[in-house]
Amino acid sequence: MTAERPDAIAALVTHARQVPAVERERFAARLRSLPAGGSLVLETCHRVEAYVVLTSDDARVADFLPAGGRLLSGEAAVHHAIAVAAGRDSVVIGEDQILHQLRESVDEARGGDQLHPVLERLFSFGLRAGRRARSWREGPPRSLADVALAVIARRGVSLDGREVLVVGAGKMGRLSARAAAAAGARVSVANRSPGRAIETAASAGARVEAFDPGPSIDRFAAVVVGLAGPWTIGEDTIASLASAATLVIDLSVPAAVPGSLVERLGSRLISADDLASAELDVGVANDRSLARLDALIDDTTSEFLAWLDLRDGRAAAAALTERAERERSDELDLLWRRLPDLDAEARGAIERMSEHLARRLLREPLARLGRDADGRQERAARELFGL
Repeated sequence: MTAERPDAIAALVTHARQVPAVERERFAARLRSLPAGGSLVLETCHRVEAYVVLTSDDARVADFLPAGGRLLSGEAAVHHAIAVAAGRDSVVIGEDQILHQLRESVDEARGGDQLHPVLERLFSFGLRAGRRARSWREGPPRSLADVALAVIARRGVSLDGREVLVVGAGKMGRLSARAAAAAGARVSVANRSPGRAIETAASAGARVEAFDPGPSIDRFAAVVVGLAGPWTIGEDTIASLASAATLVIDLSVPAAVPGSLVERLGSRLISADDLASAELDVGVANDRSLARLDALIDDTTSEFLAWLDLRDGRAAAAALTERAERERSDELDLLWRRLPDLDAEARGAIERMSEHLARRLLREPLARLGRDADGRQERAARELFGL
């Protein structure tokens, strides 16, 4: 198998739906310890994936996968990569963040000319499909915060007129505060940095709360946590939350809620991984828009595989031309040694004749490789000429 055949592309996929966060983190750490080797690694809050181009049938890359991980190859790997870029595999279908994260991963892998050209082309197709899918969006963009509020509503908890605490003033905190305010909640924002809490609260028409609210935290109907680090709270806050009816949604990866509180909250704690399994079509306008997205993914997959087949033909044509030129050059060198007294004019004539003959002999094989749509001509050329 050559590295450029479509079944040589492999995707190692771990997602929150099947693989818990701690196992995804271990998988990511193992991938980071390996040399780049032309691969691409994509890490988000819900997924860790690696895309590679294999050079043999050896599937030992599957040994890297934790339980629940999937090894996809060939067309399945290509289809999955494009579906990820288009937002079809996201918790929020068509969300913007995955496109940004994928673009960053491609740029990082491309640094130092490390990204395999086949993968570079695959993700150029994927990013193009992703941009097109976003251009079709109806209404404002949705986020994981919207999924969190939808899960709260599914639990039968109305936030209209009730208090909600958002812990964190980063992007997810801002999105959560705005989504809760839009649902009619009276929102408060807490953050390690009071200054950032004030900014986020002002952007959502919210109030500011202490990072560790203490016993009064039981007045909140829900607490949404979105932190890049642990939520350090005292025993009074933990005890108050444990005895209240408050729902706690931890959007953080790794989890930010203290382990001692996790155990006491039980089913009232909703993790980022829980949201990934919620099966809510957040971000989907209607069935027609979903079908349109699926058609885009299928068409882009077919387009890339067609490019890959033609790339194989072009590579075989280049190898065949190089082989013919090498053989011609070797034969001429042998001839010059046998006829050392041959004058320059005769040598030039022989050179031109051999070039012309090589072009004529290669004309039909190269034309067929240029029209090769299914790879049969490329495989035949490689077998016949030992390429």
